[in-house]
Amino acid sequence: MLKKLVLTVLGLGIVLPVQAFDKTQMNLNQDFWGTWSVYSPNAQCTETYQFSKPGQFTYTAKQKKMTGDFAILVNPDVKILDVLTMQIKTDNKKAGCTNQTVDYTNKDVNLSLKWISAKTAELCMDRRAGKQCTGLYLIKQK
Repeated sequence: MLKKLVLTVLGLGIVLPVQAFDKTQMNLNQDFWGTWSVYSPNAQCTETYQFSKPGQFTYTAKQKKMTGDFAILVNPDVKILDVLTMQIKTDNKKAGCTNQTVDYTNKDVNLSLKWISAKTAELCMDRRAGKQCTGLYLIKQK
């Protein structure tokens, strides 16, 4: 019985550690363009981002619509997260997922990206090891 328990624990120890995604396998200059979404289970709401060349985006969520410029600040150090930075140019001043009307016109929004795969990144508040993450995921749709 003890032998089975030890083998089970050792087996789980081998299976549980998951290899982190190596962001150097991605080419953001080619792969980032298109439609991405973030689903917030608390608000039961989806935010949609359309990223287009040369560096514009459109954001929609419920009645909210914003447009502006964006860039991905890529750090070659795999321990430091990349940052999606967006400069809001227009905001229709309607309610989005928070159900509050906030005007983001001429504001900058920065989101740290902890890459899970080439098409999924967890949104984080810190740039280092990604220990202050939100549990919300930016997911590529098309």
